[in-house]
Amino acid sequence: MPKFHHVKRLCAYLLIIAAMLLSIGTAFAAIKEESGRRVALVIGNSVYKTLPSLPNPANDVEEVASTLRAAGFDVTIGVNVDRIGLEDTVRRFLRSTSNAEAGLIYYSGHGIQVGGQNFLVPVDATLETPYDVETQTMPLDLILNHLKQNSRVQLIFLDACRNNPFNAQKFWMAEKLEPVGATRGLARIDSDLGSLIAFSTEPGQVALDGTGALSPYSESFIKRASEPNKEIRQVLTDVRRDVIAMTNGKQVPWENSSLMDSFYFIPAPPPPSVESMQQVSVPEGAATTKLPIAPPHDETGSALLVTLNQLPKTGKLSFDGKPVEQGAKMPAAALTALSYDSSGVAAGTVGLIGYTVSDPYGQATQGVVAITVSADAGAKLTQLEQEKQVRLADADAYLKTLPRHVDTTIGVGPIKAGLPEVPASAAEMTFKVAALPDKGMLRAGDRVIGLGHVLESADIPLLSYEPQIGTENQPFALTLQAANDDLPPATVTFKPVLDACDTAAAAPLDLQGVTSGKLPNEIDPDVALPACTDAVKAYPEVARFVYQLGRAQLANRDAKTAFATIKKAMDAGHVRAIYELSSLYEFGASVPRDAAKASEIAKGGAAKGDPFALHSYGKALYYGRGTKGDQQLGLRLMLQAADLGHTYAMNELGYIFLNGINVPADPERAIRFYEAGVQRNDIYSLNNLALVYRFGKGAPQDLPKALDLFTRAAEGGQPYAPTNLGRMYRDGIGVAADKAEAVKWLEMGAERGDYWGALDRAVLANEEGSDADSLATAARYFALATAINMPGSGDPKNQAKAALKTLPSAAKKIAEKTFVIELTTQEQKALPKTKSLDDRLVQLAKATWVKRNPRYDLF
Repeated sequence: MPKFHHVKRLCAYLLIIAAMLLSIGTAFAAIKEESGRRVALVIGNSVYKTLPSLPNPANDVEEVASTLRAAGFDVTIGVNVDRIGLEDTVRRFLRSTSNAEAGLIYYSGHGIQVGGQNFLVPVDATLETPYDVETQTMPLDLILNHLKQNSRVQLIFLDACRNNPFNAQKFWMAEKLEPVGATRGLARIDSDLGSLIAFSTEPGQVALDGTGALSPYSESFIKRASEPNKEIRQVLTDVRRDVIAMTNGKQVPWENSSLMDSFYFIPAPPPPSVESMQQVSVPEGAATTKLPIAPPHDETGSALLVTLNQLPKTGKLSFDGKPVEQGAKMPAAALTALSYDSSGVAAGTVGLIGYTVSDPYGQATQGVVAITVSADAGAKLTQLEQEKQVRLADADAYLKTLPRHVDTTIGVGPIKAGLPEVPASAAEMTFKVAALPDKGMLRAGDRVIGLGHVLESADIPLLSYEPQIGTENQPFALTLQAANDDLPPATVTFKPVLDACDTAAAAPLDLQGVTSGKLPNEIDPDVALPACTDAVKAYPEVARFVYQLGRAQLANRDAKTAFATIKKAMDAGHVRAIYELSSLYEFGASVPRDAAKASEIAKGGAAKGDPFALHSYGKALYYGRGTKGDQQLGLRLMLQAADLGHTYAMNELGYIFLNGINVPADPERAIRFYEAGVQRNDIYSLNNLALVYRFGKGAPQDLPKALDLFTRAAEGGQPYAPTNLGRMYRDGIGVAADKAEAVKWLEMGAERGDYWGALDRAVLANEEGSDADSLATAARYFALATAINMPGSGDPKNQAKAALKTLPSAAKKIAEKTFVIELTTQEQKALPKTKSLDDRLVQLAKATWVKRNPRYDLF
């Protein structure tokens, strides 16, 4: 190599050489990674209680889930789930899909096709009778249709095509008794634009479990989806080839795609980055000098390969004490461990190392290191080493100062971790992600961070975490360690928490919500109003909080303000608000009662798959209330609501089939829906099933069972169960007659707004005798019954009002005093003027009952 005594000439020469080297080799462009969130639902059912167990699915999905997490998916997983567990898992997943870039479903287990539809079979399914599909399974279309509305790309993988093991060969599907489809496999699913549907075998054929721990399909899928930079259609082509080979042609995977864009499970990241030109100095005559070469950087932490394209003409380059030859290939870490022997090389001599760094994605970047032999290089190297030690010490100190605990709010998008900036002295350090939360999404700015990814110093303050819905109070660890140096790692624990508004006013079955929610009567406005007001201020872009503020306002009896708030939430895109607005028109709260308007609004919510709107609009269609009747569609919509766990729909369906409303009566089918509600501890289902056993309608009379169900319903807050229970104690039906117990339960029913509970309690008091206290009690409860009597209560002649007239004035005066004690002077003055003592008692009864804020009927 020639000597250079002029810096400008040296730099010009190096730039020419660098340009020549960088032109050598192939340039690979990175494939742009799909932006946005990726969410996946992964379910594996192996251990069935009555159906044949399957050896592989539970193993399959654990591995599939790990594969998808590595591909940047936030995975909701269910293993060996029963029907309620499947329902809960699906709802958690659906809550995570809003505005997702890609939504994926991977199901492994038993499946069944009926009427051209595919159903996922939970582990507690029996499928022994024609009534079982609609209460024991989950229709795949229900999940897929929701996914289509909330994600740009839908990917469905079904490894569920086994021989049909089910005893019944016909099942009820809405209004039809449908035969099981071909007894082998699942039905074909046509994909909409942006969808891909993949079966582990051809539609109507059977998938094999294989001989290993994984099914042939899952084994190949896991392998091929993990291969970097491979488009999904190529992945599935390779999977098909693998499975055919593994099963000797007995199983042929099949897919139907209408994807509009390319999709990569593991898309190529940016190419490795290197300093294109590095200059290092080595001492003259030194036998071994470790070269301070900056390592290449790859943001995913992939194993990089270095190829030495050019070596210095003079001196000797070695690694681990052994000479290095041109064209040698080595791990990237070896680049920082190269040594140079300058013995016999004159000062001022410049040698060049040209190298290429390639990653597993086929991308390559080139760099050049200029080695200058210098008489004073030793001092410079010593200084560099000292600077490195300072940098390491500062990085170590920084890692030790990271917070150990970070609360992250669920359902408001990514939350900044609040990690401090790396000190300037350690700014050249990089940090590797050694442990990562397995639920939720970690980002650095817009970049999704995975296990093993490498972060630059500037990335650390940008880190944010978006918790997965349903993970409140679960700890998730992020561990960072220095990427190229041996320093103790640091762990930051994220703890997902619910916002106070979600805790206080979330709605049940809200597929844009984040928690199980509260029924209207369970909302405490004193807690919910300030919590949701604060949430709206803190997160004005989250429509869910606006809707929940409206619920809090309704609980505070401010229907006019609530109407405007709920309308605002609906306009901002919160789907449940559609139903809520519809219900205000249905009941005439702050707006004129308008069944047609209610039905019209609910239709929009039903189209978006909201369980409450499906039930509400389905009922309107079925009964022709506010809209043109369509019994078939109404029935199907209510069945969809029931599939999502809406117990109101289960009760409505039970009522329809028990009583033969617009359909032939089918008590057994009705009881299945009531039992499904009871399994979910629904207080109305408990009361309805108790009525079946109390009167023997649809099933043999069973008074002990009725008593138990009524008691559970009453203790759970059901408005009418206490009256039913009180009557059994009053009349000694199925239990020893007990007047005190009867009084207790009848008064509870009356307090909850049950007309019959108030009437029966009044009648009981009236029958006790002619003493003043008994008659005053009778007056009080006759007045309350009259006050709370609603149209359709089954009392067209209003027995309570008529009975009240027969009581002596003295008893009514005592009752009046009892009521007045509960009201302030101002509240008394607010009541309408009347000369009738009976009317006055009814007004007082209503005012005091409303003031106590009792439990309202929730239907």
